[in-house]
Amino acid sequence: MRKLLLISIFISLLIVTGIFSCKKSDLKPGVPAFIQVDTITFQTLYVDQGTSVQKITDVWVFADDQTIGAFEMPCTVPILKDGPGKLRLEAGIKLNGIASTRVPNPFFKPIIIEGFDFVPDSTVTANFGTEYYETVEFIWMEDFEGNSISIDTTSKSTVNMELTEPGTSETFQGGHSGIIVLDSTNNYYEAASYEAFDLPTDGSPVFLEMNYKCNNMLVIGIFAQDASQIIQDAVIYLNPSDDWNKIYINLTNKLKEYSNALDFKIFFGAIYDTPDEQAVILLDNIKLMYR
Repeated sequence: MRKLLLISIFISLLIVTGIFSCKKSDLKPGVPAFIQVDTITFQTLYVDQGTSVQKITDVWVFADDQTIGAFEMPCTVPILKDGPGKLRLEAGIKLNGIASTRVPNPFFKPIIIEGFDFVPDSTVTANFGTEYYETVEFIWMEDFEGNSISIDTTSKSTVNMELTEPGTSETFQGGHSGIIVLDSTNNYYEAASYEAFDLPTDGSPVFLEMNYKCNNMLVIGIFAQDASQIIQDAVIYLNPSDDWNKIYINLTNKLKEYSNALDFKIFFGAIYDTPDEQAVILLDNIKLMYR
């Protein structure tokens, strides 16, 4: 009986070894073609779409509709393919400014090259540009270049937003940016978009894009108005940033929570909380969009 058991174990080991050997022999690495992607540029029609300044950090790569992966640029991407095929590149961002939530921007067109020549053991540079989909609805844009600001303070606020002076270090782009200054006396800011917007609550992508720079925390969220009340709900808290930064704030999931709302406003808030004598918050190129 012991002998039969040993024989059975030995046969089982031979079978298992044979299976793993077959699988290993099937994994022939081959010689990849390499795609070098240093940057993805972006263009807009300023009058209708606002600034072209973006923060595209990653490229999502597809070959013949198969996902190769997401790569932080600049990068050299190996692709096991030989000959002509379809190369698809999608511009990637950090959603809500978080490195762990890297996604292709759903508002940017993919870059598709039909008949791309994949040449094994060679590197081809693939630096291309993209733009917004034609179907993107820009429901609100504030670039602070007009005579008035489309952001209105609430009754709680002790300070107003002003315009920066042209040509100063506080101005990000164009002639002006928006500036909020807080101190220990005037220590509270709260404001919202002047208009209320009809935004999709069905899961369609809704983003708030903007550039910002601040030495104080800033909160951004929504005022959701239904038939009987207005609900204030924070979406994101932005930490201080010494340099101008671009952020893509995802409103999609938050809006789904308010399917009965009649309309929405975007709010901005801050409480003086910095060791500096003044808290300075700078904003520019605000865009509210959906598709």
